[in-house]
Amino acid sequence: MTNVFQPDFRPSGARTATRTSVAPEASVTKADTQDYFTEVADDYRAWSPSYNMHFGFWKLGLNPLRREGMLVEMNRAVGRALKLDQPRPVQESAQRRCVVDLGCGAGATARTLVGDDPSLFAVTVTNVAVQNSIALRLDAGAGVADRMAHIEADYTRTGLPTAQADGAWAVESACYASGTAKADFVREAARLLKPGARLAVIDGFLLREKPGRSAGWLHRLWADSWAVPTLAVRDDFVAALREHGFDDIEVQSLRWRVAPSALHIPVLATRFALAELWKARGRLSPWRRKHIVASYCALVLGLFWRDFDYCMVTARRSEEKQFS
Repeated sequence: MTNVFQPDFRPSGARTATRTSVAPEASVTKADTQDYFTEVADDYRAWSPSYNMHFGFWKLGLNPLRREGMLVEMNRAVGRALKLDQPRPVQESAQRRCVVDLGCGAGATARTLVGDDPSLFAVTVTNVAVQNSIALRLDAGAGVADRMAHIEADYTRTGLPTAQADGAWAVESACYASGTAKADFVREAARLLKPGARLAVIDGFLLREKPGRSAGWLHRLWADSWAVPTLAVRDDFVAALREHGFDDIEVQSLRWRVAPSALHIPVLATRFALAELWKARGRLSPWRRKHIVASYCALVLGLFWRDFDYCMVTARRSEEKQFS
């Protein structure tokens, strides 16, 4: 892969996509998360051939029956939230900009944004080696391999240099950080971003620390099935952003935007489960069974409006606070 990176934005201590991670596992939860994504990596292709491992963003003009178009539109919603299309000073207009995907899956969001904007190059971070292998193949097919780099690292301590990123995002990945505030994730995002650069987080959020009985049980079943420690509590997450030097914080519910793609789940999950059970003669590994269970849970969880919402949270890295 061609090196297009500025000298001061090379990973320090992070592993490339072709190397095996040797970082020690900090907890059972992180090991479980790696095992889950490794084992079900190919299963996500049933949801999106391009490995968009998230819900879609519906808007007027998009066919709600065509899932892939909505999934790609969610990627573009990230780009709009980062305000990457705003005019830049003349002296900076010829410079390439770096964006960072924290918990990238197979890099689908980065591929969309880099493909749309020749001025961008992207660094994606995941601690699941197989996802980087898939990403490298898809990058080549999309013709963007020279402007993508995939590193294998923990996104709460990436090893990337401080204050060099022009934008960062996490699409349905911040939930894999620990705690209801996801403070370790927020701290690292703040460290990576240039002053004035923006962060976009799209994910499910709990609206209160102690959900109702049914919602709490369903959240736990969903989280265990997808190896998630817990969803963030929305107010805790916003407080963590403020504490770590973010301002201009906005929370937007995407409940209705993602509903059309979420409604694809029952038919797709049922068809997938039956086909895979047939191929495996009724025997699926525990994580693959849980993956199917979580797919149904995600749809039902969205019905608990008092306890749960699917949101885009955007914030600007303060130009006043310094990070070392």
